[in-house]
Amino acid sequence: ESEEEEEEEDYNSADDYDEEGYKGAQDRAELMAKSQLEREMILAERLEKRDQRKEQLEVRAKIRAQRNQNAATKRSSARGKATAGKDRASQMRELGAKRREAEARRDRDREQRQGGSDDDDDEGGGEE
Repeated sequence: ESEEEEEEEDYNSADDYDEEGYKGAQDRAELMAKSQLEREMILAERLEKRDQRKEQLEVRAKIRAQRNQNAATKRSSARGKATAGKDRASQMRELGAKRREAEARRDRDREQRQGGSDDDDDEGGGEE
């Protein structure tokens, strides 16, 4: 149970960070006092948690929309139900593709942050 509580705390604390992964000026100063490696690891973890939270919220919104659509579909004809099934399947494929893209983006960002200053050869990993 303590692991669940920790996950819930991480989930809620993901909203506390700005675009760069800092909570504020004091947090920035505390992290700047740490070694560059430690600071980058902490920031990478925070940004990953923030991205996971965004993804979870998107999934929940899609689920809510899908439930609303399913409720409307139940009231419609059998033809409407078949169409909703196709829509659901395409939504799930789209969601899976978005998740894979987000994971790839997180991996690229993590590699860039970890290899940042000692990565002399740019392999074309430009921004999208």
